[in-house]
Amino acid sequence: MDDPHQVNTIIATTVCAFFKGHPDVQIGTEEAKLLAKQITEALNEAGLQIAAVNEITPR
Repeated sequence: MDDPHQVNTIIATTVCAFFKGHPDVQIGTEEAKLLAKQITEALNEAGLQIAAVNEITPR
């Protein structure tokens, strides 16, 4: 995706939603954003790209 902020926001929102169902473990919004950034960086370092469906070029 061209907008890394959007990717990080999607991942952070998903992380927060996951932890909502686990009352014994909590994660704050800022922590989720940092985690999302680390996940995105790890994917990039592994040579993977996150792209919207309409941005994927067929092989």
